[in-house]
Amino acid sequence: MAATRTFTLLSLALAAAGCAATTPSLPPPEESVVVLNAGDLTLTLVRLADPLLIQTIPVGNIGGTPLALAARGLQGLITTGAGSTVAYVDVSGEHSAVMYRLETGHGAAGVVFLNDSIAYITNPFVNRITRLNVRSGDTLTIAVGQAPMAVAVARGRLFVANANVTYDCEDAGPCILGPSWLTVVDPDRNLPIDSIPLPGPGNAADIQVGADGLLYVLSAGAGGIDQGRLTIVDPVLRQEVGSFSGFGPLPTRLASDGRERLFVTSTGEGLMEFNTRTRRVVRGVNSAIPLASGVTATVDAAGFIYAVESGGCGGELGRMRIFRPDLT
Repeated sequence: MAATRTFTLLSLALAAAGCAATTPSLPPPEESVVVLNAGDLTLTLVRLADPLLIQTIPVGNIGGTPLALAARGLQGLITTGAGSTVAYVDVSGEHSAVMYRLETGHGAAGVVFLNDSIAYITNPFVNRITRLNVRSGDTLTIAVGQAPMAVAVARGRLFVANANVTYDCEDAGPCILGPSWLTVVDPDRNLPIDSIPLPGPGNAADIQVGADGLLYVLSAGAGGIDQGRLTIVDPVLRQEVGSFSGFGPLPTRLASDGRERLFVTSTGEGLMEFNTRTRRVVRGVNSAIPLASGVTATVDAAGFIYAVESGGCGGELGRMRIFRPDLT
């Protein structure tokens, strides 16, 4: 495929290097946006202090098609879906990527850092997650639910979103078995400790921790008449506290602004918005901002929204559209 297809995007804080002896406080962190280009196996780094300075970082042959990217400071982890590999990258581009091979056939979908050394990767084909020590390369797998696709850390626990789909069906894509649910894992003991049911169409695709400390889970459904649903989960009570539809079929990703705005992207609908304080769909399926195959978004500290359009296999390059806080 000649085109560069952008599959995932996120913002991260890059700590500024050093300070004078007479200045005890470190400079403020530098914000950047990192875009994963699956078509040519590169990262695009946009430093928000100078958005015209765009850096392309090759990640090399990572053993599969890049699917998701998580970052912590200068560290990045890229999953490869059916490739069952994970690439550990330096997003500054100063060091080559290191590839970790998971068990063959396990799959590598969602990923999250627990701390600087430990990350967890979902394995949707075997209903497990993998604990990876990025320093030593040691791994440990833990049984969770059916087809785990996304994972988040809140209140010292892992929350794994199980899509509840099967890949052994007559259709070309995965077949939904029923509503999704969350598996709660204690990372100190690496054991599941609870399960939280989610209402809606199943096929949980993403999970985000809001500024209010609550979990927001996006269930995409199977398309067609299915409407995507956003479920709010209290990680302390470990129960659902709200559920909302109105996002159209097959929404893809969530992006929090760190305050009260939560953005939902959809390849068919575009960019939508939910308010976590009022718990209201501000822009739903009938008022979405159109995007050309919008796959994901992120928000910087100033409230600017960065939405990625994936391009395609016919020669169209992906692009990033930047919106002011008022969505102009």
